[in-house]
Amino acid sequence: MLSPIRGFLRSRVYTHKILPAALLSGTIIGAGVFSLPFIFERAGWVAGAFYLVAGTAVFYYIHVMYADIILRSGESFKFVGYARQYLGEAAFWISILVTVIGALLTLTAYLVLANKFFEIIFPGVPMINGSLSLFWLISSITIFISVKRMARLEFLITGGMIAIIFLIFLFGLFGNPERITEMATINWGWWWLPFGPVLFSISGRSAVPAVIEYFEENRIPFDQFKKVIFWGTTVPAIVYGIFVVGVIGIASIITENSIAVFKSLPSVFPAAVGVLGLLSLWSSYIVIGMSVDEILRIDLKIPKIMARLAVVVVPVLFIYAGFNDFIKLIALAGGIFLALEGIIVTAMWQKVEVLGLPRFLFILRPVPRIIPYLLLAVFLVGVIYTAGF
Repeated sequence: MLSPIRGFLRSRVYTHKILPAALLSGTIIGAGVFSLPFIFERAGWVAGAFYLVAGTAVFYYIHVMYADIILRSGESFKFVGYARQYLGEAAFWISILVTVIGALLTLTAYLVLANKFFEIIFPGVPMINGSLSLFWLISSITIFISVKRMARLEFLITGGMIAIIFLIFLFGLFGNPERITEMATINWGWWWLPFGPVLFSISGRSAVPAVIEYFEENRIPFDQFKKVIFWGTTVPAIVYGIFVVGVIGIASIITENSIAVFKSLPSVFPAAVGVLGLLSLWSSYIVIGMSVDEILRIDLKIPKIMARLAVVVVPVLFIYAGFNDFIKLIALAGGIFLALEGIIVTAMWQKVEVLGLPRFLFILRPVPRIIPYLLLAVFLVGVIYTAGF
């Protein structure tokens, strides 16, 4: 009985396509999913679906463009290093500002969301400040003892989250699925609301170097690379759509983070969602915290103690400064900082094209030349809107 499973796990489809796509999908699927039901209900289901599809297309091109930059450069830089090489010193400092502040806002959003997961694991227990402190303390400690193996658990955690999401979808189908059709199709007053949260939910640029490394280490031909990027970016969007349908079918009232709806589910299901949610936040918190720590120490030459103090303390300071609204946090992180990151990637790719660096095996022709300009326009409009939001 196990032979077919072993055969599949050794097959080229699994090792050459599914695993590298899962590497990207596992990075993308995260906390942003919990904002989407509220976004869909507020902006309208047609508007929400439009942003989800459009956001997937946008980040497919961003992921492929960033991979193209890496492969054609022949240099092993981090994101900020490529910005300096192709766009100059000013772009280097802007990219550091964008990545560091965007990441710290993301860590802040994770702290806010962690409280909500504790509430469904321990219903009725007044431990909000204590739970925030506990999650913050454990996450901060594990960042600095270099538990990089924790990142490998992300595959298992993501698989568990996907299984939970499908169960939520089934509950929704047997609940009140017609609520989807009862929702507004488009609420023009909230048309721009999904922009930041959807960008936050679909972005996986940081995982692209790992996908490239996987291809190179396993000597996989790059002729399938764009398909891997396509499915690695598209599968999370499909999972998100299923989650939205399930939550809307279950809930009578949808909150900004959708977590409260799980309290009405039967048996130990709410606690299972809470535990998986916390594990997902924990693993992502570690990876993002390490990334910020490296940028501060390596790129900015900040002393280790000061860099680590910033990673540990700034998210808490953000919360006490009033940044404790989950939707606004991910709208800022996605609508401004990830959008600016998208602008930098697009500008770098255009510079690589102008320099005429040799194309790699997965050439970007047939990408119409208008695509980079459309991406720049989308990101610029989104940044302007979010800044006024």
